[in-house]
Amino acid sequence: MEFEGRIKELLPLRNGTSSRTGNEWQALPFIFEYFENPSDRYADTVLLETFDDNVIKNLKVGMEVRCGFGHRVRTVQRQDGSSVTFTDMRLYKIESVKKAAVAQQQTQQAAAQPAPAPQPAQQPNPFGPQVNQEGGGDDLPF
Repeated sequence: MEFEGRIKELLPLRNGTSSRTGNEWQALPFIFEYFENPSDRYADTVLLETFDDNVIKNLKVGMEVRCGFGHRVRTVQRQDGSSVTFTDMRLYKIESVKKAAVAQQQTQQAAAQPAPAPQPAQQPNPFGPQVNQEGGGDDLPF
């Protein structure tokens, strides 16, 4: 799913070390506000999270962005043996609405450019090159 909206709130940065790889990581959770249907009266909000360092550095409250995200249900076992099930929202794309508009405009301009007229293809001579039988260098028969 992809929606245009704005960054409503940035939550505290989370960081840690991967138990599997030992690499350091950081994640920025944020609240994304959007209208699923443009005629809706009230905006929908969803909590998303990004691990991309470039996005983390540049994300600001109030930014107009286009977010692509999906969801899945996960069940996690607690240490006491109980489990908890929740919906996990996965951010797979985020881009500035302004940058997306510029890219779309450039694509439309490129599509509007007239295609160059096709050049007639040169057909090979079906009889092959003609050679002067008398040993001359030109291809004329006399």
